[in-house]
Amino acid sequence: MIHKNAVGKIDPYRLSGKRGPLVVLEPHIDSCKLEDLPEYAAKLRKKKKNPYFAVDLFSGAGGLSLGLHKAKFDVILACDIRDDSITTHRHHFGGCSHECDLSKKKVINEIATKLNACGEIALIAGGPPCQPFSKNIKWRKHDEEVSHQYHELNEDRRELWESFISLVEQVKPKAFLMENVSDIALGGEQEIFRSIISRSEKAGYRVSPKLIYAWQYGVPQLRPRLFISGTKINACSPIQWPEPDYESIEEALTLDDAISDLPPLEGGWEEKWNEKYKYEGPKSEYQKLMRTWIQIDKDKINDHHIRSVRDDDMETFKLMRSTGIKYSELSDDQRRYNVTSKAFREGKQVKRNEKNSFGDKYNILKPDEPCLTITAHMSKDGYWYIHPKQNRTLSIREAARVQSFPDGFEFYGYPSNRFHQIGEAVAPIVALKLGKALIKSISDKKNISKEDKVPRLRKNLIHWYESNKKEVELIWTKKRDGRKIIPQNIRAWNSFLGILIPENFIKNNNERKLNAKAGDKLLEKRKKDSYLIFKNFWPSAEDFLSDKFRIQKLKSQRLEKFNSSIELLAKEIIKDHIDWKEVIRKDYELFSRNAVRGALATVGLTTEIKQSVAITKIISELMDIEYEYLKFSNMNREIHIGHLLEMDREGTGYCSLIALSKHEQKEQIINSFLENILNKEFKNIA
Repeated sequence: MIHKNAVGKIDPYRLSGKRGPLVVLEPHIDSCKLEDLPEYAAKLRKKKKNPYFAVDLFSGAGGLSLGLHKAKFDVILACDIRDDSITTHRHHFGGCSHECDLSKKKVINEIATKLNACGEIALIAGGPPCQPFSKNIKWRKHDEEVSHQYHELNEDRRELWESFISLVEQVKPKAFLMENVSDIALGGEQEIFRSIISRSEKAGYRVSPKLIYAWQYGVPQLRPRLFISGTKINACSPIQWPEPDYESIEEALTLDDAISDLPPLEGGWEEKWNEKYKYEGPKSEYQKLMRTWIQIDKDKINDHHIRSVRDDDMETFKLMRSTGIKYSELSDDQRRYNVTSKAFREGKQVKRNEKNSFGDKYNILKPDEPCLTITAHMSKDGYWYIHPKQNRTLSIREAARVQSFPDGFEFYGYPSNRFHQIGEAVAPIVALKLGKALIKSISDKKNISKEDKVPRLRKNLIHWYESNKKEVELIWTKKRDGRKIIPQNIRAWNSFLGILIPENFIKNNNERKLNAKAGDKLLEKRKKDSYLIFKNFWPSAEDFLSDKFRIQKLKSQRLEKFNSSIELLAKEIIKDHIDWKEVIRKDYELFSRNAVRGALATVGLTTEIKQSVAITKIISELMDIEYEYLKFSNMNREIHIGHLLEMDREGTGYCSLIALSKHEQKEQIINSFLENILNKEFKNIA
């Protein structure tokens, strides 16, 4: 197999550009236009006693709508910018499926006016497009072309979360539910996450974030997503997130559980496969659910079509399957996707690993594990989703099954449209379980909470820190010198001198002679005292770089091997314009990225840090979250820290957590803190 991409050469394996079959769907009998929405709502109120009206923003094809509908919500309005998605939604649901651009303020105001004319809205839900936040896009920014496209196409979509919150502020539903990729709560993006929290709380909602893995809730794929729930104070009880169906991924539903009943396929958009293949019925409980959730003829399967497979790709599939070899381990002439560089596309020689963003472009799925997360990229190709037993990619229906769309749910458009709709959807089964939890919260009249404790907790936590600065202050976290604000680059340098460098201290002879506890205590004192020594040596990064005797000074602290690492850091923070998110992504040889993140976090320049056990336990106590659950994922910790500290851009609240975690009497302090502020018993965190 030879794949030469040189300009002017014909690709012998290229397939004819035959487009797959178009699926046309008629509107639902009860569909209506936006101007008729109040009238539609009035008719529903006559039919039902106390209906739960819901709105699905950025609805896509309707995965979230389907789950909410099953949970007993009436989705009266769905909005999306894609006409194919809206056509699919309009086919399956009554009410208004409205094609519009939600980035426009005029559109939001128009929708708010119509909704307010419908009476009380129980829920506004939706997932603002996740591409601007996704690591999958960001980490491709090294390619010049992709970087350009990223900024051009996505930067203006970045604020669509504001459209969501703006509608919540204007309509004031009893609850809201926002879905997005977990990256929105990490690193620099946590500012957006905190802004969502801040505006929601000001609008009168108590906010609860939760990182949900679809496999834990009965969906046969991984799919981690962040859900942010807001329940109206004085109107709803706090949401009780549903308990997972599966605690261990070994117990979770597998790809086989989802698709093993579907007939085998050959490559190509075969429109009348039913004439060739016979469906024999479901083999698992999950497959039975997919066959019965929406009524469908027992012998019928919609959308079971696949792309044609190139002869060279077929060879690759077979080779990978027979040998167990990864795509990245194939020889250069066996890999069609090598590099993204312009040089390669023009047929020029490049190094094997140069800018290689297609390391494992082809991936054979495992039948006895949950599927990888289905994404909208399947509209372009399905090489990341090669069937576990056949030499082909997943069909449209197989992808839908993995997303938990029942077989009776059809998708409008050409195959690429349908793959896209499936990949960008909220898994309906997850939506169903969250919908049931929200119904319970909205309808619960006995446990209505009149106050959200988190804002008060946040305020008091910072107050505790400010009141006890002399006792707990980490000197290098100071942000002011008298009335003068210390510049960010100096604060970063102080943090490196106070945290990053001393963390690499080892015990000297005096410290080794003492018992472990006494030796550790003396070492910690030396670490704290070293800050003043280093600050005297090098008041700024510029002073370090210009010091001809810095190696000798580092030798005095047994740190000479860190000279080049400190030099790399110093060069980063003397730049005129510093992007702290980029700073933490650089390689500093002997300093890990997590260590650099941690140092910057203590001075409020980033929040992306792998938390210590002590901080995790503090967060678990303060926010009524099981420690084991927080421990399960670093993302969970960061999400809840962001929730607790909200718009703490100066890092004061974060410093309070750092100080608490390092305080020798943290158990006693937190115990007193909780008893006095929250009237809550404290469990031992020591």
